[in-house]
Amino acid sequence: MNERDFIALLRPLAGPGALNLDDDAAILSPPPEHDLVLSKDTMVEGVHFPAGRIGGGFSERLLRVALSDLAAKGARPIGYMLSVAWPRGREPHWPSGFVRGLHDAQSSFDCPLIGGDTTATHGPLVATATVFGVVPSGEMVRRSGANVGDDVWFTGRLGLAEAGLALVTGRPTALSAADQLAAEEAYLRPEPRFSFRKTLRLYASACADISDGLISEAGHISSASQVKIDLARTHTIGAEFGDDYELLFTASPDHRNLLQAAAKVIGLPITRCGSVKVGSGVSVDAEPIEPSGYRHKF
Repeated sequence: MNERDFIALLRPLAGPGALNLDDDAAILSPPPEHDLVLSKDTMVEGVHFPAGRIGGGFSERLLRVALSDLAAKGARPIGYMLSVAWPRGREPHWPSGFVRGLHDAQSSFDCPLIGGDTTATHGPLVATATVFGVVPSGEMVRRSGANVGDDVWFTGRLGLAEAGLALVTGRPTALSAADQLAAEEAYLRPEPRFSFRKTLRLYASACADISDGLISEAGHISSASQVKIDLARTHTIGAEFGDDYELLFTASPDHRNLLQAAAKVIGLPITRCGSVKVGSGVSVDAEPIEPSGYRHKF
């Protein structure tokens, strides 16, 4: 398979702005009175996903992970660009599976392909998704808005992705059959929390998606907002692996009931896990802790 063959596989995924993938650029116009929000994620075979599994699981996870950043901003996705360095000499069925995974993910979130680039490599698969979203002008939720006295919350259930990776790589877990299925889904198909975006825009003062672990993301909000994030130890146990792609956000205590009611309507569990204090850094039950989490080493 060559580059043109792969582009032909991708062409059915293209949205109107992609110009049928026949041009060297795409056209994208945000709706009136909206801001354009952009983010990018890269996945490397053997680093972000088990080596040798470069089909639909790889690509679906790539796009979902990238879209999670838009969800944390309160944005709605409108398209993405894809760059792929495809390994030479792999079986020809892998690219078809890769495209099917993209199809499944973009169909779930109405987020068409609008362009990108392809090349070959003698190394592992490297793929990058650049995602585009829109948000009403001035309403993007940043990491920098946390206020002293705010509550700290997270969505969903933390720690499942770590168990999911164990299952995908054939390692044993102590989970029930039902939890094993949920864990595998959490790792392979993380759910960007777009259904919560309007609530975030209404009530959240700051937000980050939990990609590198709860304490690590709390550190990002702490640094950007110049406050201390104090977490309850109960909620930090088993939550430092990362890859959960849930949302960590802060909000005024005045909005507790409204947040819980809005989350209940869409069936999304949310957990109050701490509070915002005067100071800097992250503490657990008032004891300072160094924000940890996954860090790439160069």
